[in-house]
Amino acid sequence: YLDAWGLLPSPEQLHAFLEDRWPDKRRRLVERLLAGNTYYAENWITFWNDLLRNDEGVNYAGSRKSITDWLLPALASNMPYDRFVARLLNPREKGDPEGFLVGVNWRGDISASQTPAMQAAQNSAQVFLGVNLKCNSCHDSFISKWKLKDAYSLAAYFSADPQLELFRCDTATGQYAEPAFLYPELSRAVPSGSLEDRHATAAAIFTDPRDGRLPRTLVNRIWQRLLGRGIVEQVDEMDGEPWSPELLDWLACDFVDHHSDVKY
Repeated sequence: YLDAWGLLPSPEQLHAFLEDRWPDKRRRLVERLLAGNTYYAENWITFWNDLLRNDEGVNYAGSRKSITDWLLPALASNMPYDRFVARLLNPREKGDPEGFLVGVNWRGDISASQTPAMQAAQNSAQVFLGVNLKCNSCHDSFISKWKLKDAYSLAAYFSADPQLELFRCDTATGQYAEPAFLYPELSRAVPSGSLEDRHATAAAIFTDPRDGRLPRTLVNRIWQRLLGRGIVEQVDEMDGEPWSPELLDWLACDFVDHHSDVKY
């Protein structure tokens, strides 16, 4: 009850379960709870609000856009996760969750590492891939393999300016980033310089069936939420060593085989 709905069972529900003599009663209870779409969505939206930075009612310089009106029905309908990610990265239709890519427009002067395009790169990499780009949004990272150019190349998919200049610690370098994915083997050419095509290309890359990081990161987050500790302990740092690589691989493959169904 707490995991699915965030509510305790009523005394009547508890007694009915205890008095049930069928051996599959737990499975049937789980299925019934997951079928309670409204309760499920109202509970799990807190998890996704935190993850997607959906700060309802919080305004920074008047530009923050809530995605609640999209997110709640997406959870209630159990939107497949690959489609869920694609809609967040490529919002095209009226009512799509464009607020995820907008991020926060801070008041006054900001660091080059906090522009909306760079926030979109940081958030999408961390949420969907378990890759932390915070350090290398200012300079080549001292603690990971990621370089300044990696962060800017990913941000180029989300920048309204097709010429995205690299800044190292707020100092212009005179170099410009072309859209490129963190894992070159998954990169694909952008059909045009339009922002719409760059968004569409980013969504296609993140949800490419060859991108094993997407399902691994998601199942690790769910495991941590339900059991208290990730298979990779730091859920935002998926380059860490899993305590059971076999379990992580199996869960991710099983998730994909069942059509990226989070409830499953």
